[in-house]
Amino acid sequence: MNKTQREIWVNSYPVFLWLVLEPIVGLIDSKIASLIGLQTLSAIGISETIYFVFVWIFIFLAYGTTPFVSNLKTKGEINNLKYFIKFGRNVSVLLGFASIFVLVYSSNFIISIFNPSNSIFSLSKSYLIFRCIGIPFYLLNMHSTAVLRGLKVPNVTFYSALIVSVLNIIFSFLFGIIFNFGVAGIGFASTVSFIFAAIFSSFQLNKYQKKLEKTNELIEKKFLKKKFFQIGVLILVRSLFLTLFMAFLRNKASLMSMQEIALQHLLLQFWSFGYIFVDAIAIASQALVAELISKKVSYQNSELQKELIKLTMKISISLFISSFLFLKQMVGIFDKNNLIEYITIDIRFLFSFSLLIGSFAFLWDGVLLGLDQTKNFALITIFSSFVGFILCTLLLVRNDKLITLWIALDLSLVSRATLGYYFQRKSYSTAFNTGLSR
Repeated sequence: MNKTQREIWVNSYPVFLWLVLEPIVGLIDSKIASLIGLQTLSAIGISETIYFVFVWIFIFLAYGTTPFVSNLKTKGEINNLKYFIKFGRNVSVLLGFASIFVLVYSSNFIISIFNPSNSIFSLSKSYLIFRCIGIPFYLLNMHSTAVLRGLKVPNVTFYSALIVSVLNIIFSFLFGIIFNFGVAGIGFASTVSFIFAAIFSSFQLNKYQKKLEKTNELIEKKFLKKKFFQIGVLILVRSLFLTLFMAFLRNKASLMSMQEIALQHLLLQFWSFGYIFVDAIAIASQALVAELISKKVSYQNSELQKELIKLTMKISISLFISSFLFLKQMVGIFDKNNLIEYITIDIRFLFSFSLLIGSFAFLWDGVLLGLDQTKNFALITIFSSFVGFILCTLLLVRNDKLITLWIALDLSLVSRATLGYYFQRKSYSTAFNTGLSR
């Protein structure tokens, strides 16, 4: 393993482990909820959907921060770096408390959109209220770990996720089952877990900052604040379009047969899990590319570029072959009778191809953020989501089947990967030269 491969590995594997832990803990949480009752499980399903859609709005605290922190660190602008970190931390906490206010006062309306029964409505509200108390700590932890990845201290991402996972399982069982607090106890368990994780990651970040010696440059407060919100707004709009497109695909599946609804749910679960492998590399590439460019070294034709493409190619081909060969068996684990017949060779190919081409779409996302091309990063996803929406709407008129949804998704990913490749090649030479101009 050469130096570049080692760099990619060291920065990727903590992120991979973090991404893997989330669905595992979610399954265990669901199991604990099922021990209390089916209504509890249904209530948590509704409330978690609201919670995660809401906090995903602030994903820019993780995505946009990492490459910019890496750039400031590499350039030795420590005073600006410390101010940027402090400002981001304060904004994270303020957004967290604002989120509590919004969710508490709008919870009745939001939950009612799902048309739950009176008992499930009450349980959903109880869970949501107790869990949303932890949002400031969730966002603070997200910001701290993103900054540390930019400082090339990625292990804290995994350790904080491990703290959340272990404590969440313990406290969910303790509060929900042993102390008999039910759904409220499970919600509060998540809050307590993120309090501990936020304390840990903030402590690690403060400890690392103390090692950074002050420099002589003036703090560009106006520029740094503008940069923070400029990145945030673009990623926010991008996330909104992507979320709406995926929600549109789910909605269209829900209008089909019960078998197709269930199959689409399973396929999207497998699809999301498959991307964990390359997503970890894409997130790690943000800091690595930003560091390279900050040293005035061209990313194009660099060893880093070659290794990222080579590794992504290996992962994407492996995902394509394994999913094409074993998709029926994977679905069969959950349903051996009703859904297998819907796994046609066309569905197998379209699903596998989405992982193949989508892997590169994800990689280019990470590279573009590392190149400080947040605008292109956002516009590409917005455009590809729009393309997928239009194509899906037109194709469904002729063929109202599951295969149409996957054709639209594949074409959207082709558009996203193609444009991502074009802009990451076009923009490498000017990255950060314009992005850091005051």
